[in-house]
Amino acid sequence: MLRISFLLATTAALASFSTVATAQDKLSLDVYYESLCPDSLKFLVSQLGPQYDTISTFVDVRLVPFGKARFQARKDAGYTFDCQHGPRECRGNIIHACGIEYSTSESQAVQFAKCLMQSPNESERCANSVDLDYATVESCAGGLEGQLLLQLHGVETLSLKPRLTFVPWLVFNKEWSQENQDAGLKDLKATACNLAPQNTAVCQ
Repeated sequence: MLRISFLLATTAALASFSTVATAQDKLSLDVYYESLCPDSLKFLVSQLGPQYDTISTFVDVRLVPFGKARFQARKDAGYTFDCQHGPRECRGNIIHACGIEYSTSESQAVQFAKCLMQSPNESERCANSVDLDYATVESCAGGLEGQLLLQLHGVETLSLKPRLTFVPWLVFNKEWSQENQDAGLKDLKATACNLAPQNTAVCQ
């Protein structure tokens, strides 16, 4: 009985180690974008959205809505925002931030963001289309929580080195390069495959 328990424990440990190793081997892609930016729309709709199912097998994608915005703390509580494409974009950025926060998977977050980029005035339909609870997203976006989430995205975005000068700003493996930026905007899968291990199945 003891031997069986030991074998089961060893098998579980090896399985756990294998899972962790696989996760550690994945590339990371951080996408810094804006909700009403034409270039962000083009990237999410023509690159990230269609190619996500393929690249997600070897890339962890993280969406960071904020872009070239600014924020200022209010005296009472919360923050005010100044966005490149006006107040509607600030509202959109907050909805994106809340949708991402309450998504139960990376895939759900990406598909919600893609839908919302295409239809910025249809957040409820976009949430429903990916089985995201719209009431929770709307409550978040309409209150202090949404402001706090966007401010956190702002702190991260404004701390980027080098500083963000274009939106969307693509950062692979926590290091930005002009080469990967330009290539990723044109062909995301090919760029990710170029950075992946040579034996990556979907890149063969």
